[in-house]
Formats: sequence, structure tokens, C-alpha cells
Amino acid sequence: MTEKPGKPLSYRLINLTLELRSLDADLKSQPVPHPPQLREFRQALDNVRTTAWTVNELIDARSAGKDPNIVLSFLTAERLRRFSQMVKDLCEDIEHEGTGWHAQGVQDLSDSLEMLQEKLGELVRRRMADAVNAQTKRGTLPAGQSRRANTSE
Repeated sequence: MTEKPGKPLSYRLINLTLELRSLDADLKSQPVPHPPQLREFRQALDNVRTTAWTVNELIDARSAGKDPNIVLSFLTAERLRRFSQMVKDLCEDIEHEGTGWHAQGVQDLSDSLEMLQEKLGELVRRRMADAVNAQTKRGTLPAGQSRRANTSE
């Protein structure tokens, strides 16, 4: 679509919705498009869908007078739930060996999981350090346990 950036977002959403409905019909009735273009489109569509869902939840939270941080926490929990389900599904696929595994896809997944593992490790270390700092401030750190021993410094 070649909408001008100056158009109001509501107008663009209406036009894009109409275009997507037309595209849906075309995908169902016309020859299969080029696979890389279809994959890129699916990724972009999924990103927009997730963003639209997030924005919608935040608007609903504001309308109901809820704390937006609670909504963001819920959305993060939902992403974790979806990711966990996808991992379980992939594990089943691997066990049944019924899926054709493309080398690049497997490598991309491995790279993504490595990045996730690093970020999770950083998060755990920060949370542990925060917990130790909070205990130290409250004076509830167990006897003989130093701050240094808990922060992996």
C-alpha cells in the first residue's frame, strides 16, 4: 500500500482492513505466491497483529482505569505461554521426525535460543542481585551470606 504518512491512522486502518480482506480472498483462489514473499508477509502480519493486540489491551486498560504495567505484564506472560507451547510442539515434531527440517531454519532457531538463553541469564542475575540488595537493606540476609556471593561478581 502506498498510503501517505500524513493520513490519519484510523483512515489507514480502514483501508488496510479492506485490502487484507481482498488479499484473503485472492490467497484462497489464486496460484500459490512465491514462498519467501509469503513468509515475509506472514511475519509482518504477525508483528502487526501482536502490536495491534497490545495497543488494544492498553487502550482497554486505560478506559477501565487499570494500570498499564499490569496489562504489559499480562502480555509478557501470554508471550511466554505461547512460546512454551511452541517449544513443546517443536519437541513433539522432533520426536516424531515427521517434519522436514531445513538447515537454515534449524540454525536460525539455534541462534535465537542462544540469544534468549543469554538474555534470560542476565535477567536472572539482575533479579538475584535485586533480591540480595533488598534483603541487605532490610537486614534479612542470612547469616554468613555476603552480597558478593549472591551476585556472581
